[in-house]
Order: sequence, then structure tokens, then C-alpha cells
Amino acid sequence: MAIPSYDDMRLPILRMLGDGEAHWIRDVIEAVAAELGVAGADRALLTPKTRRISFDIGVTRCVTDLRKATLLENTKHAWFRITGDGRAVLSKDPGRIDLAFLRENSAPFREWEESVRRARSLWKKGGADGKEDGGAGAAGTGGDSGMVAVIGVPGAGGPRGAGAGGPASEKGRRLLEYARDLLEEEKALKGLDTMSFSGTLFATARGADHGDLLRSFSRAVWPAIVRGIIVDVPVRGCVACGGFARDAQGSISGPAADEAAAYHPLPQWVGVSAAPSTNAVLSGLAPGRPPHGQGGGPYAMHSIPLGTSVEQGAWAVNWPGQCDESGSGEIEEIPGIIEGRMDAALDIETMLMWRSTLRFCDSVLGADA
Repeated sequence: MAIPSYDDMRLPILRMLGDGEAHWIRDVIEAVAAELGVAGADRALLTPKTRRISFDIGVTRCVTDLRKATLLENTKHAWFRITGDGRAVLSKDPGRIDLAFLRENSAPFREWEESVRRARSLWKKGGADGKEDGGAGAAGTGGDSGMVAVIGVPGAGGPRGAGAGGPASEKGRRLLEYARDLLEEEKALKGLDTMSFSGTLFATARGADHGDLLRSFSRAVWPAIVRGIIVDVPVRGCVACGGFARDAQGSISGPAADEAAAYHPLPQWVGVSAAPSTNAVLSGLAPGRPPHGQGGGPYAMHSIPLGTSVEQGAWAVNWPGQCDESGSGEIEEIPGIIEGRMDAALDIETMLMWRSTLRFCDSVLGADA
């Protein structure tokens, strides 16, 4: 048989959770597969882009729909239980829970769908209408004003396509190229230049409106952070704003480049953090429209661990919120994956890195501690 549609999955999921107990997402997936008779080759089908099990992604996406409709709720990472609203729906024996049913019966679901539509419309437009003067110039550099990003991926050493290495280095190189491709596909990043070397991707984009650049950068790069968590290739990076210059060999210099290089090794977590100049833009202390926001907004405020200190009230690319609002279903399993990385860590630094990442994820999604 073919994989059931999402509309055919939601009611079995709700029935499986009808006992009122908390259930782990993996148990939900297996129970629904058994009830709907999905097995063999159908059970192993992969999605074409992410190469993940298609049925599993479908169930997690449907769990997200039911959660947004307040029929399910989180109890802890990747664990869910039915709510009073969910029990009320089951008592009506609806026969099928499709999108039309959720829209008709759940105001929170309608509001969530509308917020997703607004966000996607904003992303397509490249931000709010109109431009404002702003952005620190490249005074004294003789170069451009814009953003400089540094994205590090362990195990991806050497120039693109160069050097030997095992599976870890190959995964690192592939993820680095994926991040570069995402940035290059983002049309709103005007004058984008990228270069990768020694497991690090360097990206610059020109523009006086730093808010627009930061918004575009975030919506382009967050899928690489999520992919890295899934395949166990942590992405660490930062983005700075200000003046910079590139020479004929591609070398980057100037205040923004110096700041990005100095700040990049400091954050001790997985993600892309805002360097001090970017924090100023995001906090509205420097010219340019701050592109921050809640939920699926491109940036989220959090206290960033810097090894021996903590940067209070800082900003970072909001990869959990944007992943959640994308509706892909991946965010449902991410906390559990991170917990697995913590358990498997062979040293305290790695364990603390993943723990800090999980705290950021929980903070953005509002998960229970």
C-alpha cells in the first residue's frame, strides 16, 4: 500500500494518545504504522530532499498540527499527551481529521496557519516594504558596508574538494557545501561572496540596511544548523555587521571581518550567534530595521555561553522557531536527538555544548524544563 496521507494519520494518532498517558514520539510512529498497515518497502521510503523516512516525517508533522490545534501537548522533549480539547474531539467520533476539520474547530490552529502565511509572505518579499537609511558604513576601510559571517563545521578541513578524510570529514564538507548553497540561493543577499577553507565558510554580503541582510541570512542558514544536528556535524558560527573589504584573492579585512574572526570561537553551543555589532542592530541600538521576532522570527534573544563566561541578553539565529514554523516536522525529534548527543559525549566540553544548545531550543519553543 502507499503511505497514507496526513489527513488519514491524524485521527489514529489522537486515538493512540486517547489513554491520557504521555507517549514518546517513536512509540507513536510505530503504533500508527501498525494500525495503518504501513510496512516493508513503504515503511522504508525516504523523502527526496532530506533522505529521511517519509512515514516518520508525516507522523511528526501531524503531531505538530494536532499540537498547534491544542489537541495534544508536550510533557517533555518529544513526549506528548492528549488534552481536554483532544478528548472532546475523540468523543465526537469525527471519522477523519483533515485540515478543514482543524480550521473549522480550532481557532489556535487557524491563527497558527495565518502566522505561517504571513511569515512566508514576508520572506518572499525580503522583509517589510520600503528601505530605511541605516547600517554602519565602511568608514576608513575604503570597502563595503554589510555583513560578514563565519560558519565553522568540524571535520571539513581543507579547501572545497581538497584533502582526504574519513566519513566524519566527508559529512563536514557536505554540510559546509549545503550551507554555502543555501546562502547562494537566497536572492535577497545582494553581492554575496563565499569562500570555504579549513572547515570554515566565510560569507560577505553588501548593503546599507543591515536589518534586511540579517533577516535574509537567518532564513537562508537555519536549515544547515538543523541538518547538522541531525547528522551529528555541529555548526558553530557568528555574523557581524559593518565595514569590510575583499582583495583580489578573496581575503577579507576591515572592522566587521576582524570582529567576526575574534567572536567566532567564543560561543560554546551549536548555532550561529550575533557578534556585538549585530546585537546592536537586533536590539535597535544601531540604524537598520531590527529583524528579530517571536516564534518563527529570524532571531531570538538568549544568554550565550562563552566558555568561562555568559553573554547575557544576546541574539542568535532562531533555528528552532523557524524549523517549527516550517511545518517539516523535524523539530519534534530535535530535542531527543540532542539528548542522545549529550549521553554519547566523550568529554565534558561536548556535553556542555549540547546542553546549552538544548536550553536554547527549549527557550525558543517554550518547552517544559
